[in-house]
Amino acid sequence: MHTARTDHRIKAVGTVVPSDIGAAFRSFQPDGPAAALDAMAAARTAENRTGHVNRDTWLPDTLDDARAAGITDLDTTQAITFYRTERGRHENSTNRRLSRGDALLLGYDPFHLVDELMTQPLQVVLAGRLGTTGSYEAGMKLWKLAPNPIDLMVIDGAGHYEMYDVPEYVDAAVDRLAAFYTDHL
Repeated sequence: MHTARTDHRIKAVGTVVPSDIGAAFRSFQPDGPAAALDAMAAARTAENRTGHVNRDTWLPDTLDDARAAGITDLDTTQAITFYRTERGRHENSTNRRLSRGDALLLGYDPFHLVDELMTQPLQVVLAGRLGTTGSYEAGMKLWKLAPNPIDLMVIDGAGHYEMYDVPEYVDAAVDRLAAFYTDHL
């Protein structure tokens, strides 16, 4: 979305389980995003003074680590079983992020100006099982903002991470996207 709204060489846009990582990241801040930005600024200053680079973990590395931390949320455990196992893990993934980049995540909005700038036809495919990823809500927000929405598909029973590689859900999305692109490219 971020690129398509400002690069109209892209003729049609299809998205599957879109997310708004900025909104999600803002929602995780217990004292609110403004207080988090203040804390992040102080941490960056300390990093510059000490030379110590702080890296935070994205997800627990294992399901055992998640259980030990009291994390039982279905979407989080599915993320772990996708990203932290052979199923979806990449050999270069450290599962760590530079903390100093968190301020950029807090301020990110992938849908900013979509309503004014994105002219392309839009296909949105959503997982029907609402969870904690926010992708259903993000997809509906995008659908409502887009000036040229063409097709909205909700795949009943699917969760966000199941849309990555569960054949029955992926096949349904790919079939719908293929028809969309055949019509609009």
